[in-house]
Amino acid sequence: MSGSKRGSSAAPRVITDLLSSRLHNLAGLSAASASLRVQRKFNLTLLEWRSIGMLGAHAPLSLKELARRAALDKSYASRTVSGLIERGLVASERSDADARAVLLSLTKAGDALYRKVIVDANARNERLLSPLSTEQRSQLMEMLAALTVSARSVLEDERRAASGETIDEDEPAATGTSPADSGNSDGLDLAEIRALVSRLNRLVGGN
Repeated sequence: MSGSKRGSSAAPRVITDLLSSRLHNLAGLSAASASLRVQRKFNLTLLEWRSIGMLGAHAPLSLKELARRAALDKSYASRTVSGLIERGLVASERSDADARAVLLSLTKAGDALYRKVIVDANARNERLLSPLSTEQRSQLMEMLAALTVSARSVLEDERRAASGETIDEDEPAATGTSPADSGNSDGLDLAEIRALVSRLNRLVGGN
């Protein structure tokens, strides 16, 4: 019982004290600064940079896979890619395995731009993390990975509920590993998740 209380904290009294609200605010601030920066320095929208960034790291990709990786609606991804193709930054070609499939990749000019922007993005990332020590940064990444798994579990439950399935809302969210961390099979128990949430709240300004 004592272990389950390890990460417990007082229930938030206002919506802005919720972890989801804090993370949403942090993500919004980060996206806003990134959007202004890539527009000012590289004449790119944030959606264009996300697309170029994913293609620079994972090309060739289908439009569907690019949209999934960049967390874009497929229609937005389609319009964004069309603009990048017109600018000579992205190329499309038929797949050798499936003539009906179109694969996207960066052109020589697109790859050169990607290399410039990723260096700048790393510098911006370093500035954003500058208030944290090396240990805190490691803890933050660990916490975000754990919370991502938990959030995926909650989302799946809500999708099941929306389809009419009965779910147990008192059941702890899944604490397994995300696909990116599949090499670790131990997972985290609920007490560890709560402790991570508490530490994350402190890192982002909670009590």
